Amino acid sequence: MIKKNRNLKFEGNLYDKIFKENAEEIFIPLVEQRLGIKIKHFKQYKEKMQTTIEREMDFFYKVETEDGEIFILHLEFQTEDELDFVYRVGEYHGIALRKKKMKIRHIVVYLGTGKPKMRTELKPEEVYTGFDLININELDSQELLTSQLPNVALLAILANYPKEQSESILRLLVKQLKAISKTKTEFRKHIKQLVILSRLRKIEDLTIKITEEMPITYDIENDYLYKKGREETIEKKNYSFVVSLCEDKEILYTNQKIASLVGVSVEYVEKIRKGLAKQK
Repeated sequence: MIKKNRNLKFEGNLYDKIFKENAEEIFIPLVEQRLGIKIKHFKQYKEKMQTTIEREMDFFYKVETEDGEIFILHLEFQTEDELDFVYRVGEYHGIALRKKKMKIRHIVVYLGTGKPKMRTELKPEEVYTGFDLININELDSQELLTSQLPNVALLAILANYPKEQSESILRLLVKQLKAISKTKTEFRKHIKQLVILSRLRKIEDLTIKITEEMPITYDIENDYLYKKGREETIEKKNYSFVVSLCEDKEILYTNQKIASLVGVSVEYVEKIRKGLAKQK
């Protein structure tokens, strides 16, 4: 199970790598279109955000009023005048809302001296009210296919088109990628990305078939999932071969002989033979 999870994580990282490499070129135009804005400039933050936040709230209650209103009451006691304490309360709010899915009211009791200067409210633009959704599967594949940006054209494989048009879309996309790629190296890179992305639509075999017909492609035998599948196939063949030799009633093969014939270790043969004995 651990190995399987690692493989899934590795495969997920392949998709992440493609999108991270091309995020600015692909998604900035889509975000501008979705939000109806034009971005003048932007800067990427290089530091990683903490994804798992452990916070302990001072007091956390479920409250029901006389009017029948039910909500969560969060009381926090603060001895220092932290100017940005409103953001920490915001973290509490997100964690509690996800867990309880109820209305929450926060009260901070200041125990310090003097009048605190800390903010008690978020600015309107700081308030989380939801997100805009870009569904790649709803984008027009024909429009993406005409893009002069390779990384945008690649999204056509994930866009909206009938399943029976997969082959024609792939052939058009490969042709477009070849036309707009500046170098052979860049073209090979985009073809490799295309094969990886095609797995999300379960048309990887078709994509490989089409790319193998081309004079310029990438080494499919070095692809992680290809090698993994090939190793599994060899493993199945070796196992079946060993079992057939172990169960041969006409010739009694020794473990050493079977290992030599199949090309596996003696320990491997012994393990399979013991398993067969237990089954009987």
